[in-house]
Amino acid sequence: MKTHELQFPLECHFRVIAECREGMRTEIEAVLRRLGIEAPVERGNVSGKGRYAGFNFSAAVESREAMQRIDRELRAIQGVRMVL
Repeated sequence: MKTHELQFPLECHFRVIAECREGMRTEIEAVLRRLGIEAPVERGNVSGKGRYAGFNFSAAVESREAMQRIDRELRAIQGVRMVL
């Protein structure tokens, strides 16, 4: 099996799956701003029962460490279930 090493910098597309509640998008945007990311966050699909929603954004990432920091900071938000 052939593995592909990521080549930085790269444009990375993120999807955050989080509880569907008031202010979640604002919290995600605040974390991104703190990390120096000014990307617009778009609300994506909502789960069938309306408990969870997807939030999508793209950002230029300079290193694997930067990508991991974005992931870690977003997962620290209460109600975030997954970062893809």
